[in-house]
Amino acid sequence: MKRANTTILERNKIKNTPVARTTLATPQASASPAPTSPRGIFERVFVSALARNHIGALHVFKEDGTGFVFGDSGDAVPAIIHVKDRRFFAHVVLFGEVGFGEAFMLDYFDSPDLYRALEWFVQNSRSTPTLSAATVQHLLVGALGFYNRILHLLRPNNETTAKKNIAEHYDIGNALYKEMLDPTMAYSAAIYQSIDSSENLEQAQIRKFERICEKLNLRPGLHLLEIGSGWGGFAIHAARQHGVKVTTVTISEEQFALAKERIEREGLSHLIEIRLQDFRRIEGRFDRIVSIEMAEALGRRFFDVYFRKIASLLSEEGLAVLQYINYPESRYERYANSSDFIQKHIFPGGLLLSHREVLNSLHRTADLCLYDLESFGLSYARSLQQWRLNFNASLDHIRAPGYDETFIRKWNYYLTSCEVAFTERYINVCQILLSRPQNRELPDTAK
Repeated sequence: MKRANTTILERNKIKNTPVARTTLATPQASASPAPTSPRGIFERVFVSALARNHIGALHVFKEDGTGFVFGDSGDAVPAIIHVKDRRFFAHVVLFGEVGFGEAFMLDYFDSPDLYRALEWFVQNSRSTPTLSAATVQHLLVGALGFYNRILHLLRPNNETTAKKNIAEHYDIGNALYKEMLDPTMAYSAAIYQSIDSSENLEQAQIRKFERICEKLNLRPGLHLLEIGSGWGGFAIHAARQHGVKVTTVTISEEQFALAKERIEREGLSHLIEIRLQDFRRIEGRFDRIVSIEMAEALGRRFFDVYFRKIASLLSEEGLAVLQYINYPESRYERYANSSDFIQKHIFPGGLLLSHREVLNSLHRTADLCLYDLESFGLSYARSLQQWRLNFNASLDHIRAPGYDETFIRKWNYYLTSCEVAFTERYINVCQILLSRPQNRELPDTAK
């Protein structure tokens, strides 16, 4: 299948093109309804909450053609929302950020450019934070946000629940991921040479793999443990390109089946052992450890368990590289004590990390030191953009197994909101290199 291909640079060119005014008039601010009904009250609260925003413009159209302009009314490229169901206002007011995502998923509203709409909210997040449940109390009432928080707390990633949580996202059919991802089947941030380079996603994913291999100083004879197999892409690369022995573990049954098939097809079964096993059950010692965007699935309660296990499995002169999405320290406590759309609908039980959280956990549990940190959030934005383009270019194939329009809208919201968050530097992604002190195995430089 031919993949759609564009770059963030092209995206920015599109963003800077004025909206055609031939079929869409600038909305006139309608009189706020009197609070004589619950619907009227919710609408008034919504309008009041967004009134402080001033960066760019958001045009909200109601079903009757009237609406509201928030922010800079002279913005030539406004964000636009068409409310299709009056339940939109109540859902957003009562459930905040989660409610906004659900309103899109349930088709309560639409937008000619969902990216631009979400971008407007993020750019105004300091005055009216909207994309993070961590600050939803500043956005809207969020009166029922505690309900989603309770649901999240009921899904801790102990060994029993973790398998169920992972299955909800990864065991929904390998066919979908084959359509969305590149041939490496990597479902984590790639590293592009530059944000507007002409290279494709597969090339950028291979660069990411090789960057990790360089940091780990891989060579034949070493034994590498991978915590979180994915669909086997990194294990295959490390074994094929560097001749290392790899043990890789996953708790996703569908990932296990396809990764095993790919390893056998590549003729690498003599170098790669894949196990359907929780990382907490791994025994032994390994020269190298890698874990690519797996820690986000754990939840705060299990961060110490994770880092303690890595330290116990790593040989005295071993090296470990972890890739994880990190949340800003200044907002982390509020984020960690709330629940958002991604946690409820995409990665149940999950929680992003912060650098402080990682360092504190290492201090409590391990004798490992941080020797290198590299961030590449804009590369993640471009990776997500390409996944979204691939996803929407393959809708006929995606619908065939029975995925309905609600599922498609949910995934479009997920991919788009994450792309916006990385583009706006709301969150970031990094690789860190860990080692014990006085380790001569550390590479001279980590590129």
